[in-house]
Amino acid sequence: MHELLIKTEEFKNSGVGRIPKDWQIKTLEECVCPDAQITYGIVQAGPHIEDGIPYIRTGDMAGDKLKLEGLLRTSPKIALSYRRSEVKTGEIVCAIRATVGKVLEVPPELDGANLTQGTARISPNHNINNRFLLWVLRSSYAQLQFNLAVKGTTFAEITLENLRKIKVPLPSSQEEQEKISAILDTVDEAITRTSSLIIKLKQTKAGLLQDLLTRGLDENGKLRDPQAHPEQFKDSSLGRIPFDWQYKRLEEIALKVTDRDHTTPTYLENGVILVSPVNFINDEDINFADCKRISYSAHLQNRKKTDICCGDIILHRIGAGLGRVRLVTQEMPEFSILHSLCMVRPNENWVIPFYLLWTFRTHTTQAQMDLGTQSIGVPDLGLDKILSLIFPVPPLSEQRKIVDALNAHQDGIRKEEVYLNKLKLKKQGLMQDLLTGKVRVKNIK
Repeated sequence: MHELLIKTEEFKNSGVGRIPKDWQIKTLEECVCPDAQITYGIVQAGPHIEDGIPYIRTGDMAGDKLKLEGLLRTSPKIALSYRRSEVKTGEIVCAIRATVGKVLEVPPELDGANLTQGTARISPNHNINNRFLLWVLRSSYAQLQFNLAVKGTTFAEITLENLRKIKVPLPSSQEEQEKISAILDTVDEAITRTSSLIIKLKQTKAGLLQDLLTRGLDENGKLRDPQAHPEQFKDSSLGRIPFDWQYKRLEEIALKVTDRDHTTPTYLENGVILVSPVNFINDEDINFADCKRISYSAHLQNRKKTDICCGDIILHRIGAGLGRVRLVTQEMPEFSILHSLCMVRPNENWVIPFYLLWTFRTHTTQAQMDLGTQSIGVPDLGLDKILSLIFPVPPLSEQRKIVDALNAHQDGIRKEEVYLNKLKLKKQGLMQDLLTGKVRVKNIK
């Protein structure tokens, strides 16, 4: 990554804050090619064909890159009549409706595509690095200008006139623009690589979870092979399982399965944390900071039924997304749960808490919960249905091996997620510093 240096030179005030004296402020209109003014997309919804010229809609602008799959297409003849909305590689597409201010670069695969209404085309002139302009338009001060431009409108939309007036801080040297964009691109590429790795690790985890909880591990810590060693397996009500495994209903392997009363709680500004399904984040965590709060007396009343402690499992049982589970750990604060959750206390003579947590997440258990859900109105998994869920139960020694394997894999995912969050924070800081000139790149000639 390029080295950075904080300059002590004087700054000047501008329409977007203080910037170095050798920088300029230009409008977006002044940053584009004279023969390629900022223009609206004009393709109308019409007949679509499988093979044809793609056109880009605001819905194709999810994430940090334009979608390449599933684009609608129109005939070359129709596209020819919309040449004014045709985009070229390296140009910038800007959302001017709905997700106003979303900006993405046109990749080589979409060279010659057309834009629909709701989008605009920005073609930087030869003195401006297109990646630098892209990063500027993504910056907080540019986005603030977008927001101010749509404030008070009936629905989110920025006019072409206001889009052209967006102010852009600009280093006079194109080399400095290129180095700034290169630094930000490097961090962005690291974010993309890490995000892709996390997706792959999660896909691997899903396969590993299915294998471990249907095939188990032999005395050497290897997955059993039902093809090579069919004698190691037996038939059961939910398929073939290792010979020394059992299947048990939850009521047989849990000491307690209960929810709290269904009264509407009174929320306070301060008090005891009340966890609801909306506080379940990521795959494993609970966002305690965003939880609502109740009085301590209400919490004590809840504890008469749901005396939650370390090792219990919290199950989301009512509402969209039910079936998610979290394990209560020692470092968690004291909390109550909303009635849309329930607590499950494993009987550790039968199951290790972590093992039961992972088993709740298998396709087999999730399918059972789906079948047990009442479909009228809000999805609801009753306690009687939860108690009747059937789980595979290996010997405790094998459960520990399975848990160790799954937890190790999850630790790897968590490590990458922590790294990803650090990269995202670094990117935000660099954007703020580099795109205002607060931090300058070295070796500018």
